[in-house]
Amino acid sequence: MKRGNYNGKIGIYGGTFGPVHLGHIRAAHAFLDACCLDRLYILPTAIPPHKAVSQADTPEDRLQMLKLAFSEPEYADDRIIVSDYEQKRGGKSYTILTLEHFAEESDDITMLCGTDMFLTLERWYRGEDILRMAHICCLCRDDDPASMNEIEKTAAHYRDTYGTTVVLPPFSPLVISSTEIRARIAAGQSTNDVLPASVRGYIDAHGLYRA
Repeated sequence: MKRGNYNGKIGIYGGTFGPVHLGHIRAAHAFLDACCLDRLYILPTAIPPHKAVSQADTPEDRLQMLKLAFSEPEYADDRIIVSDYEQKRGGKSYTILTLEHFAEESDDITMLCGTDMFLTLERWYRGEDILRMAHICCLCRDDDPASMNEIEKTAAHYRDTYGTTVVLPPFSPLVISSTEIRARIAAGQSTNDVLPASVRGYIDAHGLYRA
């Protein structure tokens, strides 16, 4: 495979982001720090293969909300790049295709996973190729011993079977989902504790997530 001449460390953070919230932003900054990344590409999906997308927004809405969120001074970082690569490519946003694209830029790529993603990664489309191509950073809650035991066993399996570098940094997530946030918005409730002001402003201006 053709490789680029960039020698820095690249991070890949994909998701639906419908809408992006403070939990996503906290995870992005934790990922930057834990893996000492030089660039972090945040990629909203076109069509996620593993979950349904809300019909109350569009790919362009989700992209613009991400750009607004990471432009706010409190959350901005020069290393963070909101990318429309998966949306421009179209179709289902298979992770391996994204990794192959960014491998043309650098061969030092780390992918961010949450717990559920991490535990099922081997069963994804070309999951074995993903595990051989990328380092994996799993941001997981460390206050559940049973869950952590399963994660550590899975990490050992990935390392032993595929030679995957797995990073399991300590992390305190903001426990909120985009589904819950959409429900709050539909009910006319405040989202000051979970959404950047610019994102809520965009949602209100465009009438998104209304009942």
